[in-house]
Amino acid sequence: MAESTAYQGAALTTIDPKGRLAIPAVFRNPIMKSSEGERLVCLALNSHVPCLQGYGTIRRDRLLAQVERREDVAVERGEIFRSELEGGPMFSLAYEISFDASGRLILPPILRAAAGIDDKVFFNGNGTEFSIWNPDKLLAQTDPRLAPQQFAARWLLEEGGKA
Repeated sequence: MAESTAYQGAALTTIDPKGRLAIPAVFRNPIMKSSEGERLVCLALNSHVPCLQGYGTIRRDRLLAQVERREDVAVERGEIFRSELEGGPMFSLAYEISFDASGRLILPPILRAAAGIDDKVFFNGNGTEFSIWNPDKLLAQTDPRLAPQQFAARWLLEEGGKA
């Protein structure tokens, strides 16, 4: 079994009109570690809040295994398994994207639109995954559990993106 990778920290970056952005350095090595040394990142729309979730290919495979286990349980119980309801929220708007040695990638326009990402991009480590937000969308959230991420986004916006 592959080692776990922790995504931690926060960073603010920009995205150009063509959707090009650079993954902040603090996230690059964990992504590569969780993608078995490859420069591949999986990005998917979060089904609960307007942001993207990022992780490596190992995490993607674990998420797929969870869906497969749910299917096995449903079959054992004689229930109908609906992949569009079980796997759809995780995989419908999910993409595997390669990035260069500097972390540059092109964010698919559909993901950019779905998360409402404009010119500023806030990255936040969540342990097993990381989030990518339009900072304004994050700051508009009312869930008190997002307070640490909101503080980090505000601070980075005020400090010009420097941690």
